[in-house]
Parts: sequence; structure tokens; C-alpha cells
Amino acid sequence: MSVSEPASGEFARMLDATVGALRAAGATPEDEEAARLRRVGESAEGQVRAEFGADGRLESLTLDPRMMRLGAAEVCDHVIAAVNAAIDSMRGGGPAVASGDLSQLTEQLEQVRDTAVPRLGAFLQALTDAQERMARGGSR
Repeated sequence: MSVSEPASGEFARMLDATVGALRAAGATPEDEEAARLRRVGESAEGQVRAEFGADGRLESLTLDPRMMRLGAAEVCDHVIAAVNAAIDSMRGGGPAVASGDLSQLTEQLEQVRDTAVPRLGAFLQALTDAQERMARGGSR
């Protein structure tokens, strides 16, 4: 098996696809303020998640299906803990969920693509050259 240019091209295509997906998933500017004000609370190691919107109202409550194995009282306790954690986050001004702010990650991936892909290409070429030299018996 020989290392070749297509490997670095494939890497570049994967990075481009990732950057494109991040752009598509990113919030629009009008959603950024709402995302900044969104608060989330979790309990049971993330199996219960309560999300409050920018208006301070409960927007969603998510339970991992495994929680249904527990008794009703225990599930209720976890729901209360998740809701209270989100409320505490609102009161304390803790960090908001940054689900809509992917711009920094997108920018970092673009920088990786722009700097790492050429380096990867050079590295793969050096490996290919070394393989060819070894195949010829190690002569330079």
C-alpha cells in the first residue's frame, strides 16, 4: 500500500464538509441573543435535561429512555433537580448554552484546513518517497 496525494485530498474534503456542516448548523444573527439567554439544567449525569428559553419559560424537558426504568418518584426528583439547576443558572447569571455560537469553532477548523492540509500533503509525499526508496533497496 502506497501513501499518496489522494489521502491529503480526502482529508481536505472532510474538513470542508465539517466546516460546511458547522455553518449550516450555526444560529442566524437574530437567534444569537436568544441562544445567549437560553439556560439548561441537567441531572442524573445528563439523562434529564431542562431547557429554559430567553423568555424564562420552560421550553423543553428531555428524559433519556433509560430513566423510564426508575420509579416515578425517582424520575420526578431528577426532573426537579434539572429544572432547579436551570433556574439557578438564570439567577446566578452563569454561562448560557452556546449552542448557536459555532463561529469560533468554524474559524478554527478553517485555519486547520488552511495550514494542516498543505503540511499533510508534504508529509504524505515524504512518506511516499521513503516507501519508493525502500522498494528500490534503500538507495538515495
